[in-house]
Amino acid sequence: MSAKNRLSQLAQRTVEQPISYLMREALARPELISLAAGFVDQASLPVESTHDALEHLLSQPAQGRAALQYSTTMGDPLLREILLSRLVSADQSTACKQSIEQVIVTAGSNELLYLIGLTLFDPGDIVFCAAPTYFVYLGALQSFGVRTVGLEVDTEGVVPQALTFAMEKYLTEGLGSRIKAIYLTTYFDNPSSITTSSNRRSELVEIVKRWNQKHDMMYIIEDAAYRDLRYYGDDIPSLLAADEDGDTVIHTSSFSKSFSPGLRVGWGVLPPELVHPISSQQGNINFGSPHFSQQAMIAILQQGSFEKHVEKIRMEYRKKLQAMLQAAEMHLGDLQNVSWLPATGGLYVWMCVAGIDTGADGPLFRRALDMGVLYVPGCHCFPKEGEPIQHDMIRLSFGVQSVERIEQGMHCLAKAVHEVLDKQPQTLPAEA
Repeated sequence: MSAKNRLSQLAQRTVEQPISYLMREALARPELISLAAGFVDQASLPVESTHDALEHLLSQPAQGRAALQYSTTMGDPLLREILLSRLVSADQSTACKQSIEQVIVTAGSNELLYLIGLTLFDPGDIVFCAAPTYFVYLGALQSFGVRTVGLEVDTEGVVPQALTFAMEKYLTEGLGSRIKAIYLTTYFDNPSSITTSSNRRSELVEIVKRWNQKHDMMYIIEDAAYRDLRYYGDDIPSLLAADEDGDTVIHTSSFSKSFSPGLRVGWGVLPPELVHPISSQQGNINFGSPHFSQQAMIAILQQGSFEKHVEKIRMEYRKKLQAMLQAAEMHLGDLQNVSWLPATGGLYVWMCVAGIDTGADGPLFRRALDMGVLYVPGCHCFPKEGEPIQHDMIRLSFGVQSVERIEQGMHCLAKAVHEVLDKQPQTLPAEA
């Protein structure tokens, strides 16, 4: 019997993430300009403010020892109180429905998303997602054996009629009880950069609540990891703020993009009935997220270092976004079949090269590598069912590279695009 046959079904369903082969390409060729990885800007990582926080944390032996000890599974009560207060303030909420007992701290928001999956999903269950959506979470859902269904999006987010249609479709097929959730990145979506509009948020919550009145419970998983990375316009309340009863939206967030991915501090607000099941799953895994990182984050928030850092990186990322968009217009603006969405925050620009296969086996990916630039093929960002997979999309990240390297990388990408388009038109892969 082979070793593979001895693996659990979950392990056999778990496949390598697309980012792995992209990382291998980048590591094998360090000269490449990577516009692929969604990493944060290395130069702006908050060394000084983190040093000050840790110095304060360890200045008294008793305080330092307490920080190095275990804590509660749900997370430090003070940090949870601060997080909930900040959310209420950001949402401009006059009446907070949630208590700190519903706030959970995890080792990054990806851990919370995985804990939600362990708690809610069985093989064959259905989760709706935007098409496109965060491909790392698509991989996690595949591990759980979940059927991922892509929904149509426009510039305001998921189209409500698309959600209603999908619900009715699976209900007609006798699968209504298998519909468990809809996953949405509501601020500056990864990869599309679309922010769900205020009106759309209310519509989507109302649709799900109407469903829940007649059918088995369906949750909305709100991924708000990019909320602080807004460069233009005003902030808007979270999806959680539209959930008047507080029983439908699972809100997740993180300090990884807005402060430091190395600290691994993510968090969420859970509906009351999910607090015990999810905290029990977390207890089985790690007894709670790293207590030391939580204490560091408390000091950072109390000292006002977080707000200062966010203001700094907003200015830096705004320059990088402008550089990417200006370079796209300069080098690709003359091509009718190349277009992109006007991002106003986050770390990504979503580009279409109509009629050209942008996948790893397509002509553009290899030519771009030859030119010295790496991108994420957009086909990885689409659920397996629902809206058709688009094979002519590209996710570009401006987080890691300098303005100069972004401009150089976009120039190289444009040359690759022009060369491929000048050749015989390519045929996109047929849908399965």
